[in-house]
Amino acid sequence: MKYKSIIAILAISAACLTAGAQTPGTTGVASAPQEAVVRHRTEPLITTKIKLLTRTYGDSIVLRWAAEDFVSWKYLCVYGVNVLRVQRDGRPGLNIDTLAYGLKPLSLEQFRKKYPDSDSLALVPQGVLYGRATNYKFAKPGTMERSLEDNSEQDIAYGFAMVVAEWRKDLAEAMAVRFTDRNVTPGATYDYYIQPTRWDNGGKLIFEPGVAEKVVNMPYTPVTFDPVVIDSLTSPYHVSIGWWDHEHSSYEIERRMLSNSKGVAVNGPWQRVTEKPYISMVEQPEGEDYCLLGDSVAENGVYEYRIMGYDAFADLCAPTKPHRVVVRDIQPPSAPNLKNIIIERPDNNDPMAKVIAHFVWEKEEIEPDFVGYCINYSSTRITGKEWKLLNDDMIAPTATTYAADVTGLTTGMVCISAYDDSGNESRSFVQLIELRDYKAPDAPDSLRVTILLPEMDSLVTKNDKWAYAILNWNPCPDDDIDYYDISVANDTTHTFIIRNQGGIRGTEFIDSMALNVNQKYIYYKVRAVDYSTNIGPWSHWIEVERPHLSPPTVPHLDTSSHNDKDGMHMEWIVGTDADMKYHVAYRRVGEKGDWQVIGRYDHDSLVTQNYRIILDDNPPFDREQRYYYCVESHNSSPFTARSLAVSWLHRGPKVWEVPITLAGDYFKKDGHTRLVWEIGKLPFEGDYYYCIYRKGPGENTFHFVLSVPKNSQEYTDRILQKGESADYYVMIQWRDGRQSTPSNTITVTRPKD
Repeated sequence: MKYKSIIAILAISAACLTAGAQTPGTTGVASAPQEAVVRHRTEPLITTKIKLLTRTYGDSIVLRWAAEDFVSWKYLCVYGVNVLRVQRDGRPGLNIDTLAYGLKPLSLEQFRKKYPDSDSLALVPQGVLYGRATNYKFAKPGTMERSLEDNSEQDIAYGFAMVVAEWRKDLAEAMAVRFTDRNVTPGATYDYYIQPTRWDNGGKLIFEPGVAEKVVNMPYTPVTFDPVVIDSLTSPYHVSIGWWDHEHSSYEIERRMLSNSKGVAVNGPWQRVTEKPYISMVEQPEGEDYCLLGDSVAENGVYEYRIMGYDAFADLCAPTKPHRVVVRDIQPPSAPNLKNIIIERPDNNDPMAKVIAHFVWEKEEIEPDFVGYCINYSSTRITGKEWKLLNDDMIAPTATTYAADVTGLTTGMVCISAYDDSGNESRSFVQLIELRDYKAPDAPDSLRVTILLPEMDSLVTKNDKWAYAILNWNPCPDDDIDYYDISVANDTTHTFIIRNQGGIRGTEFIDSMALNVNQKYIYYKVRAVDYSTNIGPWSHWIEVERPHLSPPTVPHLDTSSHNDKDGMHMEWIVGTDADMKYHVAYRRVGEKGDWQVIGRYDHDSLVTQNYRIILDDNPPFDREQRYYYCVESHNSSPFTARSLAVSWLHRGPKVWEVPITLAGDYFKKDGHTRLVWEIGKLPFEGDYYYCIYRKGPGENTFHFVLSVPKNSQEYTDRILQKGESADYYVMIQWRDGRQSTPSNTITVTRPKD
């Protein structure tokens, strides 16, 4: 039975019950008065819902429901609800059992008679149902702010009442949100329906009844509860247990002791930690359901905790797997007081060969569980954000001095840690340890330079007569380099002057060089300075040729020739300028194409060729385009010199060798010849298609049949009659006129039968 049909049929029965047709607990088949039909037609205007859950126990079935909000719940409390059941037993007709009619919460007098004032949980529904509003409202009556305060108070009260219903089954029944159907058969299937006893004639609350279909009465098995549990010790003898869960609103927590602080097994009984059900009060982001419970124990040891959650039926789920917690001493010992640090350098000839630091401290109290000291050292340059131990083994609790080898370390921070037998630590105040470095760093090596010339537009429009020397070098192997210095001179016999203002922290420096001075070379060298202000020696100088503003000699074409078979032959003569660097050959396809680099020639390599660039080119490109060539010369200035362009209309070979494998056969069932082929690697790119050639029956030569697109490599032919044969081959045709060699020739014969 579908959901909509269940609502319709049961709504008809509900209309009869509302008219007083039956009494609670009776069973019968309902008729269909006109009023019920009208109710069903207004269902799309539903403004609120009744949420219904069921749980089967074999000998009974429990119904648990709740209204969607406080106002809807108060309406149901005033007028009551009807509890209806339909048994799916195969009998003809609709067998509706009225389990309860006009079910309402207990009156205030009934609550007080049934529950004593000492039952604090029973006071909650009494207060929500019959108590007066609080006086802690600040907004003026009749305002929007006052309405929001009233709504918030109602939501909190209703939510608290529903939580109490999840703790106590009797209180859920007293609030008329729980019903137990005991007249059931094990294994039978039922449908349940919860509806208002009286419908709101004003039309402000149009309920969607609560429906539970195909409820099979089977024994209940508690759901396994297996959350992720974490723990922490927040103070001595205090444990915090945390877990994530979004299926239960409250919990019971139990604890037992496994062993004491001395490791003696106890295996005590489980004890309830919570006096009342625990509700998480931890503020958390939406979508995260985190619970945190604090528990105090009498002594250190090993404990186990387990958690049980309440569900909507006030049933506790099966306990979680025991979570083990080790409660130990977390009270650290008193901190030592570092009084003095004395630095010793035993080797008078080399003060850096051996460095010993003598630490002196005191500690006012020696606790019974105190086990010793450790000395910590930190230097951002050496240890980063970590601390390094200066002692190999734990220092005895009675010691007040210690000599540590600090050879190779630099000035940093130190402190002394005190530990107890539980691993708790306390530290002295951090102090500075000064370790003077007397060794100067080595000279940097591999000093090199890259010249960055100004853009041509800058030279023309801004009169920018400066180039830039980008200097790089390898870092010194010493790990205490603070910065580098760069010095410059116009001659190696001159005095070098430090170029940088302030230390260079990296291994790169950019220097500006004037282009309009009459000085061909400039010289650089570099040195390192460490954190102890030790200055290292200068590196060997590097010679840099200063750029100038004289453009190179323009190259010119001396010899050229062309034919479609061998391509283009060109020879350029370049200038013999003293500072000429290199030359670049370019090619362009078509009038509007981009120039592409096809060769780069170092100027010194052209000496043996009488400064002549020889270029042969036979490109397999578009046969319908003109090819342009030129050479550009570069010297140490920002300018270049480009030759005039030479061009030819180069067609190249028309036929190209391409491996094409053709196969074919006659398919009698389909009545046609089918050809397929494969091709090897093409010698160049370009748009192409396939051409099919055939020599048919009675023909002496091959004839073109048709063309096939390049994305298709098959052809079907129906020319052959019984007993006839035909020969075929395939070739590639490019759009620009070039073509491939033909494929192999095959013969296909149609059988006579």
